[in-house]
Amino acid sequence: MRNKIGIGPVSVALIAALAGCSSGNNGESGQAVKDAATPAQQAGPAELAKQAAQQPAELVIGSSSGATNEQFMRDYGTKISEKFPNYKIKYVEGSFKTYIESGQSYDIFISSVGLTPASVLTYNLQSDISDLVQKYRFDMTGLEPSTIDIQRQLAGGGIYGLPVNTTSAALFYNKDLFDRFGVPYPKDGMTWEDQYDLAKKMTRSDEGTTYRGLTMAFQHLMFLNQLSAPHLDAKTYKAMFLENNFVRAFENMARFYKIPGNELPGNTFYLNNQQDPFYKDKTVAMLLTLSTGGVNFGDWNWDIAKFPVFKDKPDVGPQSYPNYFYVTSTSKQRDAAFQVLSYVASEEFQMWQAKTGTPAVLKDKSKTASVFGVDKPLYKGKHLTAILPDKFADPTVKTLYQAAADKEVNAALGAYAAGQDVNTVLREAAERADKAIAATKGK
Repeated sequence: MRNKIGIGPVSVALIAALAGCSSGNNGESGQAVKDAATPAQQAGPAELAKQAAQQPAELVIGSSSGATNEQFMRDYGTKISEKFPNYKIKYVEGSFKTYIESGQSYDIFISSVGLTPASVLTYNLQSDISDLVQKYRFDMTGLEPSTIDIQRQLAGGGIYGLPVNTTSAALFYNKDLFDRFGVPYPKDGMTWEDQYDLAKKMTRSDEGTTYRGLTMAFQHLMFLNQLSAPHLDAKTYKAMFLENNFVRAFENMARFYKIPGNELPGNTFYLNNQQDPFYKDKTVAMLLTLSTGGVNFGDWNWDIAKFPVFKDKPDVGPQSYPNYFYVTSTSKQRDAAFQVLSYVASEEFQMWQAKTGTPAVLKDKSKTASVFGVDKPLYKGKHLTAILPDKFADPTVKTLYQAAADKEVNAALGAYAAGQDVNTVLREAAERADKAIAATKGK
């Protein structure tokens, strides 16, 4: 009885090679078979990207921001669908926590760097896309360096996502109040001492109304502090609230709440009691907050100046606060998802986005400067070059336990505003944070 011979890959290759030899063409037909059999291996990155874009795919996208479908389509979805007509884009509204805990998955997840620990990292959505960056030869050198540095930190040298836009921090001010009290407007290049003096000058009572000189998005500003002081040790997750630069950054901003008449309401920080009096009640002269905060202020007589600087670091602004598109660990459409990431980080998309008044993530800021905000009437006549600093501070590491650290630093601010000394409030906050993080790690 003859043994059956299975015709596997090696046998097929051997038969093809023998056929080429017997043809009398010195192996040319064999080479032709080889060339025809491996088009994917021989295609360049551009061709591979084109092939991936042409393949039908359904991509499920979620966000940590809670954006509605209308908002997603306005900011991203419409342009993505136009670029990739073969892709079916499905955006999931509502709580990402509920969606994930119900056993469903995303292909792409959108998150700010601030919410990445509580969303992407907490639910293990992260996936190193270094292989896709290499496969498609995506050039990251054209992107603002700190946006990539943040990813390197998060991924231990790898990269989980690509930036789509960013913000930082800036000074917004009520021109009507400055006109009313005959005080010159804030200007670019102010030091923190200049800012402090101006806040004192603008804090007053007039005709029965109390006006505060300055309020701030304290939690965000500590997160983006110019001294690049981290909240937690990247390896041990121990609180670093008593490190010199952290104490300096904390006290530098917290002291504004010691100005008589400019106190922290109820000695409790929350964002609404800082920004609502500025743009709703209009009883605050200046507000330090995220650079893109102006989109919520409405059309009235406000303007922008650059964020104040330390005297010994006159060229260093706050850190960058990017939004990222992530290819998730659960995606079965990684190549298609990466085409979307590549597009939203491209100069083509960045230029369109800049026109809407959203800061780009291109390294060369001059490319978008002339068109920034042209499609946003709210920004007409505003000092838009002040939205981002000339130079971002080096990014700090954002860990899985950032929320626990933020909570205790906010509590420390309340205690400091109530009269306790800075070292005591930060020491006690560090102890509470360490205890909470240890309990979470032990679960």
